Amino acid sequence: MTADTADGRSNEPASGSSIILSKFNTVYRHSVLDILTYYAEIPTDPNPDHSPLTSQTPTDALNSNISQATASLGSSQNSNSISNVKLKSVDFDQVTICFKHPLIDMEMLRPIPFDSKCSSWTEVQQKLIEMAKIAARARSLSHLRVSGISYPTSPLNLAIIFCVLLLPFGYYWPSILYEHFFAKYLPFMLSVRPYHNYILYSTIAAHCTEFYFFFVPRLRRFRVPLDYALEWAVLVLLDGYASVRRFDRYVKMISPDDTYYDFTNNDYFL
Repeated sequence: MTADTADGRSNEPASGSSIILSKFNTVYRHSVLDILTYYAEIPTDPNPDHSPLTSQTPTDALNSNISQATASLGSSQNSNSISNVKLKSVDFDQVTICFKHPLIDMEMLRPIPFDSKCSSWTEVQQKLIEMAKIAARARSLSHLRVSGISYPTSPLNLAIIFCVLLLPFGYYWPSILYEHFFAKYLPFMLSVRPYHNYILYSTIAAHCTEFYFFFVPRLRRFRVPLDYALEWAVLVLLDGYASVRRFDRYVKMISPDDTYYDFTNNDYFL
């Protein structure tokens, strides 16, 4: 049990604040951007990496505040003008976010008070998590940032990928595929040969459509970093909607707070 100080705070290790600062300035930096935009009405780019697949600003409820916020800072309506956004300090009653603006040659600080005073660093963590969820939802984004991948492992997924890979092979080397492989091992597949190119083009069109309409919105909503986004894109182009469903299962797996939010000293990225 921890003892309480005279001002009502619990006598917890001072490292509690440093862990929060470290985690929110690295793993959960996207949440700092959301909190600054929603609670301080200062526009920020929703994606901390400015990745091409995820840098488009979504239409959200904050659009009406963007011009007011930028006007108060004396800048244009380009949210990318705000840079180096990070948590400067955190206390039991507020969090202070610092950032730089191109028209002001100094670091700017914006304190954001909590709606109630906390009594422990654990309570501060929960308060920031709740603020991150509210701020992300207001921007039509998820508070979760997917920095991982789930590869296909089921026999069905692997079979689909194998069949898809056979299509371009059969396009360039049809005699090898049909006359040497199918004729010897799967003779019933010879009847498919006249329709091979049609199946190839249809598969490409179907998977590209699934990627654009079903997966690109997920990449933006969950702010997937570019390297992982490219891997997910390849998988979607290989097995189509199966990868979309696998992505949803992956999000569900990391979504519990005690799984996604890790305030221990290890560097575990989700």
